[in-house]
Amino acid sequence: MVRELERVLNTNPFPETAPVANPVFFRTYSRRTASGRESWEEVCDRTLRGLVRLGKLTPQEADIIDQMQRQIKSLPSGRWLWVGGTDWIEKPENFSGGYNCTSTNVVDWRAFGLMMDLAMMGCGTGAVLEPKYINQLPAIRNHLNVILQSEIGSTAPELRREETEVKTEGNQVYIRVGDSRQGWVKSYQTLLELSTDEQFTGEVQVIIDLSDVRPAGEALKGFGGVANPVKLSELYARGAAILNQAIGRQLNSVECCLLIDEAAVVVVAGNVRRSAGIRQGLSDDRLFAGAKANLWQQDENGNWRIDPERDALRMANHSRVFHHKPTLEECIDAVRLQYYSGEGAIQWAGEAIARSNCDIFSSSEVKADFIKAYATGNGQKWLQERFPQMPTSELEHRLARYGLNPCVTADTWIHTEEGARQVKDLIAKQLGVYVNGELFSTTTDGFWFTGVKPVFKLVTEEGYELRLTSNHKLLKVTAQTQDKQYSEWVELKELEKGDRILVHNHRGVQPWDSFGTFEEGWLLGSLVADGSLAATQSGETAYLRYWEGSQDQMGRYAVKLLKNAVGFSSHTESGCYHQQLKHRVINSSKLASLAADYGITRENKIPTAKIEQASYEFTRGFLRGLFDADGSVQGSQQKGVSIRLSQSNLETLKIVQRMLARLGIISTIYQDRRPECHRLLPDSNRQPALYFCQAQHELVISNDNIYYYQEIIGFQEPQKAARLKELLSGYKQNLNRERFAVKIQEILPDGIEAVYDCTVPGVSRFDANGIVAHNCGEIIGSNFHCNLSEVHLNQIDPNNYQEQEKAFAAGALSVAVLLNHQFVEPRYHYSRELDPIVGVSFTGLFDFFVKAFGVDWLRWWEEGRPATAQGLEFKRREEEYLNRWRDIVHQVVWDYCDRHHIKRPNRCTTVQPSGTKSLLTGASPGWHPPKAQRFIRRVTFRKNDPVALACIEYGYNVVPSQSDKDENGNLLNDPFDPRCTEWLVEIPVSVPWADLPGADEIEISKFSALAQMDFYMQVQKFYTRHNTSATVELRENEIEALGTRIYEAIKDDEGYISAALLARFDDLQTFPRLPFEPIDKQTYERLTREVKTRRKTDDFFAALSRYDLGEMPEAGPAGCDSDKCLMPDQPS
Repeated sequence: MVRELERVLNTNPFPETAPVANPVFFRTYSRRTASGRESWEEVCDRTLRGLVRLGKLTPQEADIIDQMQRQIKSLPSGRWLWVGGTDWIEKPENFSGGYNCTSTNVVDWRAFGLMMDLAMMGCGTGAVLEPKYINQLPAIRNHLNVILQSEIGSTAPELRREETEVKTEGNQVYIRVGDSRQGWVKSYQTLLELSTDEQFTGEVQVIIDLSDVRPAGEALKGFGGVANPVKLSELYARGAAILNQAIGRQLNSVECCLLIDEAAVVVVAGNVRRSAGIRQGLSDDRLFAGAKANLWQQDENGNWRIDPERDALRMANHSRVFHHKPTLEECIDAVRLQYYSGEGAIQWAGEAIARSNCDIFSSSEVKADFIKAYATGNGQKWLQERFPQMPTSELEHRLARYGLNPCVTADTWIHTEEGARQVKDLIAKQLGVYVNGELFSTTTDGFWFTGVKPVFKLVTEEGYELRLTSNHKLLKVTAQTQDKQYSEWVELKELEKGDRILVHNHRGVQPWDSFGTFEEGWLLGSLVADGSLAATQSGETAYLRYWEGSQDQMGRYAVKLLKNAVGFSSHTESGCYHQQLKHRVINSSKLASLAADYGITRENKIPTAKIEQASYEFTRGFLRGLFDADGSVQGSQQKGVSIRLSQSNLETLKIVQRMLARLGIISTIYQDRRPECHRLLPDSNRQPALYFCQAQHELVISNDNIYYYQEIIGFQEPQKAARLKELLSGYKQNLNRERFAVKIQEILPDGIEAVYDCTVPGVSRFDANGIVAHNCGEIIGSNFHCNLSEVHLNQIDPNNYQEQEKAFAAGALSVAVLLNHQFVEPRYHYSRELDPIVGVSFTGLFDFFVKAFGVDWLRWWEEGRPATAQGLEFKRREEEYLNRWRDIVHQVVWDYCDRHHIKRPNRCTTVQPSGTKSLLTGASPGWHPPKAQRFIRRVTFRKNDPVALACIEYGYNVVPSQSDKDENGNLLNDPFDPRCTEWLVEIPVSVPWADLPGADEIEISKFSALAQMDFYMQVQKFYTRHNTSATVELRENEIEALGTRIYEAIKDDEGYISAALLARFDDLQTFPRLPFEPIDKQTYERLTREVKTRRKTDDFFAALSRYDLGEMPEAGPAGCDSDKCLMPDQPS
């Protein structure tokens, strides 16, 4: 055993900045084997085996998960770390034990049994307790009198029965509790059912026999850990007391909470299991809202005590679901209630449900119309009227989801690795697309149909246009300095005339392959600009014309290219000279055939779709030929230089503008430079004649775009080439830098038609007619089982995008695998079939951004995250990271599901609080800032747990937990008091960046509630597609401001769903012995010295080996440390 512990010590993977890692790992994730406790390497081996077996992973997929897990950069769920790869998890009745979170509608007594069963497996339990559900429970009719018979464990082990036995004689019921998880569950569920059983004629005597239940300390089969039924004997009497109070009526929401939570007390007693919970009640349920008011109290001596009748309510967090948009007063009152009680978070169901239905909501207007209907209580009616064939069960399920899809039209041009292509040609095709000159791949779906929706036409002053839905996001320029430009994603419907949006910067783009050569491009450009097509006796013929002093040179160049491109044969080297019109003409039937191949005809002598689709070299050639003929170089060094192209066909200029933009050259189109009119022009006899002249439009290239035009395209025409070279060579200063921003001129309704979208993982955008357009996002939530993996961002380099991609891919694969489970319980099985979900979370986001942006980012936080130029840039960069990670997750999950014929989850990202796994790397939990640069971290253990005893020998302090109280309800202070059952090990911790220059000056505890809310909304908008677990800490003077901000977020449909609130530690000590207690640097250094003074050994593992004589008392991690990360089922 000692040798094994030494091997673990030598391969310790945990960072030095994570002092809590070893105690937490050995308490929570390391299982007992024949050779002792598992090492981290052995846990990785076991869990990977389980994933490979369940998910049929490829060697490449397994390698990504393995590598990221061993480096603690991406981990499967805490539940999977405990049970993954064991024989126990292979049994269908145990599948739930691998999941973090569930939600159950409380509609029958079975729901209570299911939640106890889930909690005993360590799975987080959500209970929906709104009237629509709990009113389905029967009224309580029977008074129950519980009598305990026999002591726990009095039956010899070989005679114990695993199944619970129930016998009824008259008004007496005998329950012999089985020695198994299912046995405990059945006994409690039977008790509840007895309260409404109509066979009884009077008071029911309920005899509980616990003799078959194994005593505390005996090993559990399969699941691991040891038994500890220390609270089981109290469960039945406490449950009966709650039921007896409701005789003659139905249970209210608080009584339902208590019945669920009393079972949870049994589960967590002695820390045998730890299971998080959430209880959802209706917003106007006053009993529910005040359930935890004044739960903790202090006596005259300052000792804390808890109301013993409501003690069990500590087992779960409470959220108030609003099915109408709360008023400002309701929001402020809710914040005030949470400030004083820590409970009652606002959960806005309308946004959550509306965002889920991207497949049936065709536009943001339809979504807004649904939210409006939902907020007035007509959400279900709204869906039924529009989807009369939808089954009732599906309709109810949809009323618990959330989602959104932005789209572009089929005629939109996309810049791809194979040349420009229109969306209609890219449906269901994976391809590479250019984003600011770099190539990124779409998902395997390419572009997909998202519905028939209202379309709008965006027109810019520069001439760029795009047709898209009103909810599609574009990059709006929010601020600009001489050196920097700041932007943010904004939906089209929020943009206005005069706003500036970004176009792509394709400078440095790698040449793309497609059809067509430079020579072919130049010839067709010359033909479109100043040539013609005509029918002759020998067939269609193309004519090229060259004028003025350079006509001989240009004619020679054209003949040369014609010979190379189309096998042209000619008796002249430069074409035929026309004596009357004084220009050179070259005619070629083969050039006419080439033109026809590209769609150029006498009736349609403009750049065609095929010309736009051609290769990089063809594009260069075509533009040079066009500008050689019709372009000009104008201006001076004093007035400015420009390259211009005049045309009467406006569509030609729009096409040329798009082609130039794909080469990194931005231009402006000026319409009606010369209006249509009648003018005197020479006729064929060189005499003045009146001709009708079409309006002339002009495309202008200016600023430093001219340099790039000269470098990439240039002029073949010698006079223009010479003039451009002369003007540029004389410049003393560089031309003005292109900002790649264009100004919106108008946004117009443009019909209703089919629209499409794509996903580009990593960059979350694509080139749509040159404009930077966002790709899609899909999200939902329902009555669920969900498994959550976690990326440890504090372990990852912000500049290493490949490492980030691997970490999020590993997280995505590890949760997608569990979609292969088929649940035994019908209600969970149906939900999985209709609405499979997964969740990839992260922890250490705050640490990651400190590493990425430095102490200036912390100072910005201290200022309240204001919308300064610097702040907007910080937010833009935050958004880029979040979007990139989200898209990676969706791509990997969907690709896995497609290959394994599993229905795709349409939301895959969330953020859990990560109170336990974050300790393995010392990460700030979830997205949250740390409590301080330095703090005390308290970790829960069963009294006399070997790991806790090793902690004492290692020098850490130990105190009794919150659950241990004297007969008056006061907290105990002596950890060795016989009444103490749980310990809190206190460990001083410092965040990794605490000693950065300037970091110590930042008062993290002073970060405003509004700053936290702003950061939470960043994550909620740009990463999360479920909900984001959020605990916003506030002071009393921030109540109204935060309440107002939540009100505004809901009123304006910003994406807010819910957030928990908690009073600041230094402001209101409502809860003693919290998991975190901020301390200053001096206190941290003092506590660290005291730890070293008390320390009896520097070898933690050797200390552990001296105490580690039996089975582990801890049986794995909690399903989740909170409940805010996923949206439970919502009624309409």
